[in-house]
Amino acid sequence: MIVATAGHIDHGKTALVKALTGIDADRLPEEKARGITLDLGFAYARRGALSLGFVDVPGHERLVRTMVAGATGVDCAILVVAADDGVMPQTREHAAILDLLGLSRGIVALTKADRAGPERIAAVTEDVRALLAGTGLAGAPILPCSALTGAGIPEVLARLEKAGDGVAPRGAGSERGFRLAIDRCFTLPGAGLVVTGAVHAGTVRVGDRVLVSAKGIEARVRGIHAQGEVAAEGRAGERCALNLTGPRLSRDDIHRGEWVLAPALSGTATRLDARIRLLPGEARPLRHRAAVQVHCGAAGVTGRVLLAPEAPAIPPGGEAFARIALDAPLHALTGDRLVLRDAVAARTIGGGRVIDADGPRRGAWLPARRAVLAALAEPKDGAALAALLDAEPAGLEVGRFARLRNIPPPALDGLLAGHAARVVDTEGRRLAFPAARVADLEARLVALFEARHAAEPDNPGLSADEVAADLSAADRPLARLVLDGLTRAGALARRGALHHRPGHEARLAPADAALYAEIRAVVEAAGRDQPRLHLLAERLGREPEAVRPLLDKVGRIGWLRRVSKAYYLPPPLLADLARIAEAVAGEHPEGLLTVGRFREAAGIGRNMTMPVLEHFDAVGFTARIADGRRVRTGWRDLFGADAP
Repeated sequence: MIVATAGHIDHGKTALVKALTGIDADRLPEEKARGITLDLGFAYARRGALSLGFVDVPGHERLVRTMVAGATGVDCAILVVAADDGVMPQTREHAAILDLLGLSRGIVALTKADRAGPERIAAVTEDVRALLAGTGLAGAPILPCSALTGAGIPEVLARLEKAGDGVAPRGAGSERGFRLAIDRCFTLPGAGLVVTGAVHAGTVRVGDRVLVSAKGIEARVRGIHAQGEVAAEGRAGERCALNLTGPRLSRDDIHRGEWVLAPALSGTATRLDARIRLLPGEARPLRHRAAVQVHCGAAGVTGRVLLAPEAPAIPPGGEAFARIALDAPLHALTGDRLVLRDAVAARTIGGGRVIDADGPRRGAWLPARRAVLAALAEPKDGAALAALLDAEPAGLEVGRFARLRNIPPPALDGLLAGHAARVVDTEGRRLAFPAARVADLEARLVALFEARHAAEPDNPGLSADEVAADLSAADRPLARLVLDGLTRAGALARRGALHHRPGHEARLAPADAALYAEIRAVVEAAGRDQPRLHLLAERLGREPEAVRPLLDKVGRIGWLRRVSKAYYLPPPLLADLARIAEAVAGEHPEGLLTVGRFREAAGIGRNMTMPVLEHFDAVGFTARIADGRRVRTGWRDLFGADAP
């Protein structure tokens, strides 16, 4: 269990940690000389099976940023209040920060109890209870103690041990991706670079590959100290020191506030959508575009709070969704706690919880976006997934959802299955939809094909693009998923790029069938010397534009192939010409297909040669280069099914 101290300067936090562990957490010479804590200090103690890691934070008002860095990611807090001084300004601010960080497990240590009588201790106790009322630490035990005399120290340890009984077992959350918030970085002779911090999630082992944000620098874990001891792995809920190595790793690139992450969690945000609240003690509302200091994890950056147009201010004690535009990128995931201080970092004004990181730039206050934020705000992954499936009509981006909530692949698959979600891969993304919605679209598409076949018996089928054109924009990402599923199930059949109902065969109307019989006779008699459209129409005694619609129709059916506006060729002839083209290129010393050699080998006219070659380019059989063409794939791959 990780325990952070909190409280006003000179109230005895460091002395209390030393009394509990025997370790002086003040490590800097300046701290020892001045008698005050200037940076985070660390100490460890073991109580039976419980390993306690203490983070001793500074109490000075100018070092609140350091205090937040130390208190983030801990399991328990000791709010330290000197019995002789009582509640002081930093007592109030630190107590507010602990509440904003979501801490609900802790105790209050009334230190320097040897300097106060019973009446004073009772009065301070009442003041502390009033201070903590309505916070996560309301009801926390208040224990008088003295680091000087040792009085009450065993009781403090006993209460910490009892608090440890409620902490999740070691490694809880270890199945999630690894996250460690860096609060110290230094080098050691013979070891190299070392970073320390609280493990927020997951497990890291010696030899693991990790990334250091914000630059995404790759590193390997050479060694681990967990809770002050050499270890083979570090887990969620522990303080760890990681010895890192990597070719691009430099001490100058790593600072407090960076993260060590599993590669799947890499990425930073320049805007955060969050649910924030303003502390009730603030004198003025928090207004739209207010400048703030934003603390997340061990990081601190400046930014501005952007509020909805209809509610451009948050009153003291109020809360609302807000977008925070950051002046520098930081790493954040859904659920991370925020602490907000005023623009000059003079006081803590509020805080909250990250809902989304780097959401869409525009439309932050549209109803659809608000529905997505409300769904993402659900604390449980399953509830959030169920709500998002309804709130994202164009599909829930599965990879982004999993990253934002740090959900590992096996757990994600279980969630999707448990909520009857169907997933489709489209344009490099995986999108999830409610299964019921997919079933509804399946029924509508089957009905669409039935209607089209009845209305257009000469239409062999519909392509995926043609199907999508009949759907709403929200349903289009689903079209290919549904078409593929219906085809696998046998409700649809597929011929080339066209889908149709099983058993459907294109049938020409009697007049079209009679005209096509005449066309076919001319085409078959022509052999390789195929007539252009106007000559074909002339032999039929018709105008070209009277023949073209039927040629396009039979071209769709597949009886002829449209090569250009002037040529419609039988598929076996086109396959034979592709075979000849491949052979001609194979005979060239540089593998080139040239116009003259192809025309000579194929025995076709000059007018037909270029349309055929350009058709080969268009379908990907050949590629045009400066000196000719290169064959890109075997002729059978594209034309084999039509081979004579």
